[in-house]
Amino acid sequence: MQEANIVDITPFLAKHQLPLKYQYLSEQYFAPLAEDILRLKPTERPMLVAINGCQGSGKSTLADFLVTWFNCNTTFNSVAVSIDDFYHSRDHRLQLAKDVHPLFATRGVPGTHDTALMKHTFSELLQGKAGVSLPQFDKQTDDPIEKSLWPVTDQPIDIIIFEGWCVGSEAQQPYQLHQPVNELEEKEDSDGIWRRCVNSCLANEYQEVFAMIDYTVILKAPSFADVYGWRLEQEQKLLNKKGAGKGTFDEQQLVRFISHFERITRENLIQLPAHADALLTLDKSRDIASMKLRADDTSMPLIFTDLDGTLLDHNDYHCDEIKPFLTELTSAGITVVFNTSKTFAEVNALQKSLGHNQPFVIENGAAVYIPKFYFDLKPIGCDELDEHWRYALSPSSKQLQHELQTHAHEFSAYYRLFSQLSVQEVSQITGLSVEQSELARIREYSDPLFWQGTEQQLVDFLAVIKPLDYEVLIGGRFIHLNRGTNKGIAQNWLLNQFKQHYRYSFTTIALGDSQNDMAMLDEADIAILINNPASKAKAKLAQKPWLLSEHPAPQGWIDEVSDLSVIKAQLACKQEQSHG
Repeated sequence: MQEANIVDITPFLAKHQLPLKYQYLSEQYFAPLAEDILRLKPTERPMLVAINGCQGSGKSTLADFLVTWFNCNTTFNSVAVSIDDFYHSRDHRLQLAKDVHPLFATRGVPGTHDTALMKHTFSELLQGKAGVSLPQFDKQTDDPIEKSLWPVTDQPIDIIIFEGWCVGSEAQQPYQLHQPVNELEEKEDSDGIWRRCVNSCLANEYQEVFAMIDYTVILKAPSFADVYGWRLEQEQKLLNKKGAGKGTFDEQQLVRFISHFERITRENLIQLPAHADALLTLDKSRDIASMKLRADDTSMPLIFTDLDGTLLDHNDYHCDEIKPFLTELTSAGITVVFNTSKTFAEVNALQKSLGHNQPFVIENGAAVYIPKFYFDLKPIGCDELDEHWRYALSPSSKQLQHELQTHAHEFSAYYRLFSQLSVQEVSQITGLSVEQSELARIREYSDPLFWQGTEQQLVDFLAVIKPLDYEVLIGGRFIHLNRGTNKGIAQNWLLNQFKQHYRYSFTTIALGDSQNDMAMLDEADIAILINNPASKAKAKLAQKPWLLSEHPAPQGWIDEVSDLSVIKAQLACKQEQSHG
């Protein structure tokens, strides 16, 4: 569950003459769509997002919504560009009508756009240049607006939304052009010259532009029969806004105009959905019936890892060897969650040194920390602590100290609580520096025991505290006593937050080296045990087999994670996006 946070889009609704139900659509479909686009954005260059849909399907409105969402909710600069703004002038089309075929007098089909200008404009934008002129076309005058009046980008654009009825369309095979699809083709293109020329343009110069597209959104109408009513509604808005004139139609003219688009539109409805990154299916009322993202069929890797002896070398805790690989994983959209017995102070300092700004779990599942605004909404039950949201799953360490004093006082000579150790003793026992040892002593929920008694005394001690319902976890150096939580429970709570925030499924990967990692490993889809010769209590999984690294940390961690097919696939996908 997440806290409700309704964004006011009333000004946007008024701008586009939209009903209030668009608020619901934005929350249910368009915001998740925007997040999916962000997830797939190349890291090193701008992104070109295509929106394809027939006339009246809502392409322009969706494009404007996405631009508004990106510009308001991210640091990215976004702009919408319509294929309609690249139409040739009326005089140019009349010349085409004279030289090639009379039907080219009507704007709309491939062959009536300035593809050289289109290619140049997108090339400039995708190179991250500022000062790029964005073409504008006036449908009322049926001519481009004077170039001196075109808007000019004042800064590089990160996400370009390219919308149009034939954006991303594919050419037909020659045999498919033999039979006319409507009265217009039958009577005014009986020899097929016009449709063959349109198809040739679509197969060649348009594909050079469409090849630049990184992400494709399809607004799919139920059928072509529904297009006329939608386009009539769109035309009425244009008439209300600008009045009758060139570029607007009465109903009879509109039927003929739409017939120019029928062949390619019908083909789009059949062919394009299979290639879409996002398919929004519309019903006859032009409402969204469903949305299918390519990500819905993709299982994203989500890594949970112990630190000492698993990610970090058991003896020196050095980060230099692991840092480049962690950076590579993060850049590919793979989240790595530290799930450790360490304290908040320790993990926070470690993440800053690694440049690793991800959620993490402290003190063996006692609490989860999430960087503020990591998710759009703060999960219910979280409080705020400086730069983090915190979700506590365990009572404070004071309760443990009180119960040990009350119920197991006779064993106090056989152990030292972590909080009772001096900074120098912690440093000597753990190998941590003095500075790191100071952070390790800042404990909120747990207080590990450094056992100094015999094995039999330990058995007797555990028998005394058993009625207190503590889970006993024997780590590499300390005995941990948990109540009501463990690394696995905390892992599942955080996994649920990811599932609520993202549409796609997750493949959870857990890595550990000792018994206190067992619950985390058992709950994961893929369990990996890192070879740690210094660990006193090896993990023994109850529910599933596990992978065992050949080398200790950190090389063993790198070897095992990089060898997983789900990791290879995501790294390859990100590399492909980055290099286009």
